[in-house]
Amino acid sequence: MFVNTSHLRPLNVRTDLPSVADLIEMCFAHQMDSEGREYIRQLRRAADDVQHMRWISAASEHSTIPLQGYIWEEDGKVVGNLTLIPFFWHRKWYYLIANVAVHPDYRQRGIARRLTETALGRVKERGADAGWLQVRDDNPIAHNLYLSLGFVERARRTTWESIDPIPPNSRAPSNVQVTPRSERDWPHQAAWLQETYPPEVSWNLPFEYKRLSPDIWRTFVRIINGEDIYHWCARRSDELLGIVSWEPSHHHVDSLWIATTPNSEDLALNALLPHVRHSIHTGRSLMVNYPYGQAIGPFLDAGFRLHNTLIWMEKRFKPAG
Repeated sequence: MFVNTSHLRPLNVRTDLPSVADLIEMCFAHQMDSEGREYIRQLRRAADDVQHMRWISAASEHSTIPLQGYIWEEDGKVVGNLTLIPFFWHRKWYYLIANVAVHPDYRQRGIARRLTETALGRVKERGADAGWLQVRDDNPIAHNLYLSLGFVERARRTTWESIDPIPPNSRAPSNVQVTPRSERDWPHQAAWLQETYPPEVSWNLPFEYKRLSPDIWRTFVRIINGEDIYHWCARRSDELLGIVSWEPSHHHVDSLWIATTPNSEDLALNALLPHVRHSIHTGRSLMVNYPYGQAIGPFLDAGFRLHNTLIWMEKRFKPAG
C-alpha cells in the first residue's frame, strides 16, 4: 500500500517532545523498566523547561546531542516516532536507531518502514559506514521488518535484573573461595571482559573495561570523583575462575560486569553471584548484560530474573563509488 510521505518530518524538540513521550509510553509501557520510565520523565521535564529547550533546539543539529529523529504526523497528531542517537566511541561514530513506535490505530501501513529508511538515509549522509538498532527477541514483526531492510544480526544479549528476596539456598560450590581481587588478576580480567563485552556491543553500554583497572592513577581519579568500584574473585585452589565487578550508580540500578571463561562460567558464577548479592545493601537493583543463553542456572539461583533479550542488528552501507 502506498503511504503518503508528506506526513514524515524531522523531530522538532521545541514542540514534539510531549507527544513523543506519550507515544513511547503508550507503545512500550508493558515492557518499560525503571530506566525507561526515567527517560519518559526526562522528556517531559525537558519539554516544560523552555530555556533548556531553546538550548537543545539550537544544538540539535550537532551529532553530540541525542535528541534527533523523525516523527510521523497524521490527523493532527504524532502517531509515529523514531529516535536517532549518535555515539562517539574509540574515534568512530555509531548511530543507533531507537524508540521506533507507531500508534496501534496506525500500524500495518508502512510507517515504521519509512521512518527507518529515512533514518538510514540520514546516517549514510553523515558519512557513517553502518546503522545499528536493537529489537526484542519476542517482537518477530519488528525483527522481520529490519531483516527486510538489510539489517544483519550481530549479537544477542540478555539483561538480567536482581529481584527480592534473595533466595535462601544456592548451589555455591564448597571447593570455590570468593576473595578480593588482586592486581595480578587484572590481565585475566581485562582479557575476559573484552571477550564478554566485544566492540559490537560495548559501544552502546555504560562500560569501559579500562575503568575497572587497578592502575594507581585510575584508582586516584575514581576516589576524587567519588566513584567506588568493588571486585570479587572466584578461586579454586590457585586457579582464578572468574571476577565480578560492581559499579554503583546514582540512578535506580547498579551494574555488574562479569569476567570469566565458558569452561569456568557456571562454577564461578554459582559462587560469585550469591556472594555479591549478600554483600550489597543499597536498595537499588543490580543489572547484568550478558550473552544470550549463557549461565541461566546461576542467574536464576542467585535471584535474578530475565528482563529482556535484545537482538543487536547492523546495516552496513556500500562504499561510495
